[in-house]
Amino acid sequence: MSGVAVAAVVVVVVAALAQPDAGVSDLVVRIAELLLAGGAAYLLDDAAVVLTTVTPVGLWRRRLPQLVVGVAVLAVAWIVILAVLWRQDSLPPWPVNVELAVLCLVALAAAAVLAARDEAEPGGLVAPAIGLLGIGALIADLIVAAELFVPRDGSGGDGVRLAWACLGGLALLVIVVASRDPGHVGPLRATTARRRSAASHTEGRTD
Repeated sequence: MSGVAVAAVVVVVVAALAQPDAGVSDLVVRIAELLLAGGAAYLLDDAAVVLTTVTPVGLWRRRLPQLVVGVAVLAVAWIVILAVLWRQDSLPPWPVNVELAVLCLVALAAAAVLAARDEAEPGGLVAPAIGLLGIGALIADLIVAAELFVPRDGSGGDGVRLAWACLGGLALLVIVVASRDPGHVGPLRATTARRRSAASHTEGRTD
């Protein structure tokens, strides 16, 4: 995952050095976003899932350290990219940050679904798919008249921003549903189970 983040920074830096006066193109920035989103897909990898699932620690508590470190790495990489773009007078509008966050959420949602299906390392499957779908979207964005990505100049694009916000919300919902801990028993279900157990015990004593 760290290698993907470094690759995203390198792509932007090389583009900035290659054309110092022209600035970094939108295409290069989008490619960097796709690389970082692909890196986010690895945040749920757990090669020792067979061993960790038998521990009493909850699913999110097991994932939290890796998520915190991974998000920090991706955030630092994006900050470095923004710094390079700022030096090149190519700083994108702030909705592009939301665009990147949504791409990462989509990658995490796909990884969460695969992890729920007992895939120990879903990142290796999700990251290439994110890259291929993203490249396809970039090509389509150049061909079709409608905007698929947030406009770089910040003008218009309200429908695009709303679509990206809805996509992010849907991805977040998928993450929550797919990451439910099967071993966790909520307070309501625990109370119901205790009542049923007590009722069965009473009936047994009555018999």
